[in-house]
Amino acid sequence: MSYIIEEIVSIEWEMFTSVNEGKARASCQEDRQTFEVMRFSQFGAWSAEATASYLDDLKAAVTAGRNLLEEKYINMMKTTQPGEYIELLPRLTLPTEKARALAQELNDILVEQTRALFEDYPYVSGRSRPLYSEFDNYGTSVETYQLGELLTYSEKTLAVLKNHVQSLAENGTTYAKTVLENTVRFYGYESLDAAEAAAKNHYECGGR
Repeated sequence: MSYIIEEIVSIEWEMFTSVNEGKARASCQEDRQTFEVMRFSQFGAWSAEATASYLDDLKAAVTAGRNLLEEKYINMMKTTQPGEYIELLPRLTLPTEKARALAQELNDILVEQTRALFEDYPYVSGRSRPLYSEFDNYGTSVETYQLGELLTYSEKTLAVLKNHVQSLAENGTTYAKTVLENTVRFYGYESLDAAEAAAKNHYECGGR
């Protein structure tokens, strides 16, 4: 499955660096290493069926001249910058009603899983974003960011990903926790508990 994820991340990076093409680039568009850590951590928590389906989505988007990463950020603007969202709406390929319903259902599940992570691992989760979209004025929330991306997935990808998320829960773990575990391993920690202890110590020592 790793070669599929590598292809996904490669296509996404090209899309990501093309967002706002012609304008000044954001600093994150120069930081491929962090981008790859975040995306490999995410897709490493997916099933083989889900990654294969999403790769098909990306290839279809390239053929159609769509930039799914740009569309993700436009989707987020619906609550963060509604005026700009209206202006950019013609650039979106709107999801089907079925895809929208699946995206919303999956987002609700993942937001709840993230809420539990914030409680269980408050230091390593960082709470770098507010959780709910009602707090988007303090920064783009997990709820808004996540839904913005889910709305770019096809019906098939959403359906198989939802099945995978439910399967993980039935087997005693959660998708959100798996992604965070993958992330801390990229940074050299053996477990979430080890990363949480290190983050707590760093905070209690004044960030030094």
